[in-house]
Amino acid sequence: FAVASSRTQVWIPDPEEVWKSAELLKDYKPGDKVLLLHLEEGKDLEYRLDPKTKELPHLRNPDILVGENDLTALSYLHEPAVLHNLRVRFIDSKLIYTYCGIVLVAINPYEQLPIYGEDIINAYSGQNMGDMDPHIFAVAEEAYKQMHIINMMWETLKQFVKRREK
Repeated sequence: FAVASSRTQVWIPDPEEVWKSAELLKDYKPGDKVLLLHLEEGKDLEYRLDPKTKELPHLRNPDILVGENDLTALSYLHEPAVLHNLRVRFIDSKLIYTYCGIVLVAINPYEQLPIYGEDIINAYSGQNMGDMDPHIFAVAEEAYKQMHIINMMWETLKQFVKRREK
């Protein structure tokens, strides 16, 4: 960000948690060497900006976007935003699947989950990808539909070629 005002939420690197959420306590002005931050855990911190890169911390997404089922819906799509969103979906909501556009991101829970039964298969059958929560069955259903469409187009093309040959 070029200029940020106090109360702007950011991500700062952390050696233990990888990224920590913080809020600016004082407006940032170009040339500032330190940001005064308030960490989510309640501590205040003077965060030194790298004098070589002068890189500012990544901005946090608005709270309304936390837990989005498609990462492309996030306002800011960078490492801390992606990791935070996946963490919220997995730890808070027990959801292992998240879309990133047409890509399905899966977190291995290292345990059996009741999300692959016949009832789940039936729930996703005939649905459009994106109509329901992200799931491998939604991707499979979309692939099946696309194969069926391509097959129908191929058959139509073969019939057209046959007629032209006569």
